Amino acid sequence: MKNTSNTVFHRFGLIDQQSHHWIISLFMISLLILPFGFMTFKGLFGVLSAICLLLSLLALGINSDYPSNFFKEKYSSLIILCLSATVLSLLFTQAIRGDISAASYDGPVRLLAALPILIAIYKHKINFSKLLSLVIPLALLGILIFAKLSTHTYGERLTNHYLDPIFWGNFSIILGFMSFASIQSQDHPLLKIYKLSGLALGISMSLMSQSRAGWIAAIIMVLVWLVLNRKELTFKKVMAGLIILIITLVTFYFFIDSFKIRIDTAIAEVMQWQTNSQTLTSTGIRLNMWKMTVHLFSINPWVGYGEFSTLPVTKDPYILSFTDAESIITIQCCGPHNEVAAQSLRSGVFGILALLATYVIPMFIFLRSKFSQTTLMGMMLCTGVFICGFATEMLGLKISYTLFAILTSGLIATTLWQKK
Repeated sequence: MKNTSNTVFHRFGLIDQQSHHWIISLFMISLLILPFGFMTFKGLFGVLSAICLLLSLLALGINSDYPSNFFKEKYSSLIILCLSATVLSLLFTQAIRGDISAASYDGPVRLLAALPILIAIYKHKINFSKLLSLVIPLALLGILIFAKLSTHTYGERLTNHYLDPIFWGNFSIILGFMSFASIQSQDHPLLKIYKLSGLALGISMSLMSQSRAGWIAAIIMVLVWLVLNRKELTFKKVMAGLIILIITLVTFYFFIDSFKIRIDTAIAEVMQWQTNSQTLTSTGIRLNMWKMTVHLFSINPWVGYGEFSTLPVTKDPYILSFTDAESIITIQCCGPHNEVAAQSLRSGVFGILALLATYVIPMFIFLRSKFSQTTLMGMMLCTGVFICGFATEMLGLKISYTLFAILTSGLIATTLWQKK
């Protein structure tokens, strides 16, 4: 039964006029809280995502006379492939190797589990991008306050009690750029300021976490934003944007000590690794693991090795000729700290193809749709997570898989119904 008195979401243009129902309102509220829950309380996020999935299933049964035509969409097969590619690559390669492990699917299956959420948002024409644009700045402020009040496990590097600073900082700056990408020309000036505050918070939190991957991703996201807005921007505005970017980076380098130290340290560690004078550094261990990955992939490129703990790294003469015990322990415990490398070790070529499908298919759908707030936010999300994945495995945790799955599915769904 519809609840005609519950129209607040419709008045703000967040939902289709035929979808007034208390279950759908609760579903949208759960979507609103998710970003905050992800980066504050681990248990809260798990409960919220489960509630979100349950409410999406209930929402699919509402308005049975108003069916979802998702499976008739042009890109429905591509979307299903995007959400299931990693699961399929694991299943195929594990079957060939004969080492089926149920635990391997715990993260990837969350992409596929987001399909009901995608269809529910599509069916009821929930404006997920607008919903996110209104909540991200406030969520980031709450996340920052929570982190400030939490025990500082990593010293000066800000995070919460269960995420390391890399994940925390990376997702902060990605959410910040999504807030920036949501700004529209027709927005009220105060709303624009509110959304810009989301970008400011995201950048500030990234600096406080000292996550270098997020800083690199920020530069790429700026360039992507400029390319996508090229028709709306004059040459002078583009050049002004690039100059502002360069001035900002130079200012950060000379006036923010933590930024300068992290950049200088990375450069020094790369040079030390090249000369083999010091390899037991953060960057050196990463480079050792990536070198190991290239070698292992060349030996077994098709189906990979499965779990990192089973990698044949302790008896390989070539690997032992250049690496150290710390790098070997790290790659066996936590993987190579690179999304592409991790998938190549787990599932070989099929793992790499699955990873590309996870990111490229949503980007393709966003770029093929009409230029909109949803397009820009989706591109910031996929670009940011993909670039950050070159320094750490962004989808290595169940919670990060869940957040990425829900955000991507919601933005894809909004893209589909908005083009009608």
